[in-house]
Amino acid sequence: MVVFTSCWTHRLTVSLSLLLFCVALPLSGLCAGSDAAGGTGTVQMRTLQSGTVSKAVVSEYGSGGKEGGNGGKSVPATPWIIGTIVFVIAAVLGGFIYMFILQKNFLEACREEKQLSLFFQSPAGLPTGTVRSIIALVIILVCLYISILLFFKVAGNDSKFPEVLSGILGAVVGFYFGSRTATKGQDEALQGEVKKMKEERDQKESEKTGLQVDGIIRKVKKGIALTKKAARLLPQNLKEKYNDLVGRLDEGVKTVEGLVGSGNLKEALSKADDLFKLFRKGNPVKEVYANALASFGKVLGGTVPAASAITAIVTIGTKLAGTAYQKWKLRVLNAPFSPAVVPLRVVDASTGFTLLRASPAFKDAFSKDLEEKDWPFMDSVTGLLQQEDVEPFWNKYKDRFESREQFEQGLNEFRRAAADLELQGDIDPADLAGAGGYRPLMDSIDKIQNDPDARSALDALVTVTEGLHRDGEPVLSILEKVSKEVTP
Repeated sequence: MVVFTSCWTHRLTVSLSLLLFCVALPLSGLCAGSDAAGGTGTVQMRTLQSGTVSKAVVSEYGSGGKEGGNGGKSVPATPWIIGTIVFVIAAVLGGFIYMFILQKNFLEACREEKQLSLFFQSPAGLPTGTVRSIIALVIILVCLYISILLFFKVAGNDSKFPEVLSGILGAVVGFYFGSRTATKGQDEALQGEVKKMKEERDQKESEKTGLQVDGIIRKVKKGIALTKKAARLLPQNLKEKYNDLVGRLDEGVKTVEGLVGSGNLKEALSKADDLFKLFRKGNPVKEVYANALASFGKVLGGTVPAASAITAIVTIGTKLAGTAYQKWKLRVLNAPFSPAVVPLRVVDASTGFTLLRASPAFKDAFSKDLEEKDWPFMDSVTGLLQQEDVEPFWNKYKDRFESREQFEQGLNEFRRAAADLELQGDIDPADLAGAGGYRPLMDSIDKIQNDPDARSALDALVTVTEGLHRDGEPVLSILEKVSKEVTP
């Protein structure tokens, strides 16, 4: 329907041109008739010299006498001839310009309606009937032009309208309007077909829009569930923030579903899109990731990329399970190891010797035993990895330490070294590639633990990802999406 509407609006140009032509012709004819009347009685003097005799010859043009060289016939005025030529040229150029503009708008309308086949099937790329109507208009205007000339007697008093042209005019008018009447039923059928096509297209667009709205609403509902789960794991001040976000999202979903129910799909799609943007902006996982990325970057500098460290920590945490995950979590959060809760594996004296050298506090306290390679002593030290009660060992060697706190620090370092040894065998090396390996990653985590802001961000990252993974959320997929939003 847009195609026909667009073309119909441009018929106003033709109507105005025809109206101006009808007004201009009588005015031009009046001017031409006035010029012809003013020429009557004009006396032209010719002086003929033949010896001493002069003669005056008087010619009266338009008087009906026989003295004139034209036999009493009037001659068209020069302004009329010039005006006619100018009008004809302007009319031809205007016609071509009109057809060019009409063709351009017809093509645009067909493209918008996705009916380009209609454009290519039309003669000269114009709406059906345009060429026929222009030809009929030209013939009618020519006949009208000649009629005006005859009415004002510009072409002579005895001139008559050509019979051949009269027959052509009757044939054209009869054929044009007759064919229009005959094809009225076809036009109605065509309009009905176009209307049906438009309805089918609108139906498809409506279905497409409905599917888009449903897809976005599903994403928003998943976002609401994700926000609720993440907020439950965060501190109280953040919980209040995200609970407000959840309330706004819930209200928005109800609004969109109401618009869908009323059939206002376009507005529903717009509201749903705004709603999804609101979730993406306030996504708690995104904020946790962004905070970790910023704080880790300040601490690590260029040693290990902050994004690589985050990816490795989250990926390993989602892949490990059971005791291995508990060891990983305690190691990342730098929490004390309790053999009763997370038992470490039994190691021999040789391995105990290696672990002691990796524990700064114990290495200083037992440096003499390490130099002497006292293997019985090594066996007693390795027993600390499985013993919950360390009082006997403390009472025996407390003189080696400045305080009980130093002893506890050394014990935790010793157990953490043992956990590192175990975890290196449990973790897939491919998950450590981005961070440069296990040792560089652990060194980066130790640096993060020494900075309060970075440590807080690490705690939030581990807590949220652990909770989402426990609830069955695709943590790695979520991490990938938020990482693209934070660092596009």
